[in-house]
Amino acid sequence: MSGELRGWPAIRTVARREIRERGRDKATAISTLVTLVILAAIVLLPSALGSGKDPKATVVGADPAALAVARTAHAGQQAFSVRLTVDRVATDAAAARRVRDGDADVAILRDGRAVVAAHDAEDGAIAAVQAASRAQRTAAALAARGLSRAEVAQALAPPALPVARAGKEDASGLAFVVLLVLYGQILAYGIVVATGVVEEKQSRIVELVLSAIRPRDLLAGKVLGVGVVGLVQLLLIGVAGLGLSAATGHLDVGGPGVPAALLIALCWFLLGYALYACAYATGGALVSRQEELQSTTTPITMAVIGSFFVSLPALDDPSSTLAEILSFIPPCAPLVMPIRQIAGDAPAWQIGLSVVVMLAAIALLVAIAGRVYANAVLRTGARVRLGTALRGRGRAAA
Repeated sequence: MSGELRGWPAIRTVARREIRERGRDKATAISTLVTLVILAAIVLLPSALGSGKDPKATVVGADPAALAVARTAHAGQQAFSVRLTVDRVATDAAAARRVRDGDADVAILRDGRAVVAAHDAEDGAIAAVQAASRAQRTAAALAARGLSRAEVAQALAPPALPVARAGKEDASGLAFVVLLVLYGQILAYGIVVATGVVEEKQSRIVELVLSAIRPRDLLAGKVLGVGVVGLVQLLLIGVAGLGLSAATGHLDVGGPGVPAALLIALCWFLLGYALYACAYATGGALVSRQEELQSTTTPITMAVIGSFFVSLPALDDPSSTLAEILSFIPPCAPLVMPIRQIAGDAPAWQIGLSVVVMLAAIALLVAIAGRVYANAVLRTGARVRLGTALRGRGRAAA
């Protein structure tokens, strides 16, 4: 059979059709919306419930000396992981009464020489007030010995010690999120490819399409189009996650780690999806009904699930021998290597070699999938055996 369209024009035409159809598909919109809602809940619920925030405390004082201690504590509140509010009252008795009534957490009395704290007052608030009081008393003692204001300030605020960080940043949480997203996207869109192949085969639409396009071009265009939709969805989820995290302060998106993790996820999604989508397309071409699809795609799905579970130990030890080996095994590499990259434990040569192995595996699977698809996609009725499709027996679309 000779097609009117060949090569890239045919692939592009099919890809556009897939993008248009999948983009309009309610299931795609619903899955994106559900994922975004879940993501928003994960990011926003801790903030709404108060977790992850510094506790609040109110410090009260009556006289100028007490208020000076309170304001100094407020200025240094960040070091004690507490957020202080300073209020002025008329007398020491009023300050103590506010603490007893539960309207304040800490009261500074007697010109800053005494402190009353509620039984449930934050330890950080008390520590901040104590540190401020010590600083005030030290400054007074130094001034009494004849030091100038500048000398007192220099004595109380010496230069910070230089810090040389050792070890590596703990990025296991970020790596785990990337692992979950990659696993879900690769599995979901691989199944979309298989389902689409069976739908076209069952409705006999594929027979009309193949009158104008070669089977291998149809397969390539379908994989490309669905992959673009998956990539856009992944990018949307990633950007939304970064925006929510930045708004709530859960992640430092200005640092290099988070944007780099998103880029790594996008790249490995393309490689992992290309590998598994061809396998799923092959499974879909072997059957004629949706009810039979599970019988041919279960081994592929088990490979994805198995790769997910064997990649989990890499979160704890990205530099282990097992993690390094799995990085070069194509079914596992799309989930293991991103973890090692985000954790910073993957040398550049290992990343490059893993990508080369993945590309070689994809090229081999594309050739196999193209042959099976061409020989089996027009076969209806009973399930086509893989060996039969590879040998090209029976009716085939060449």
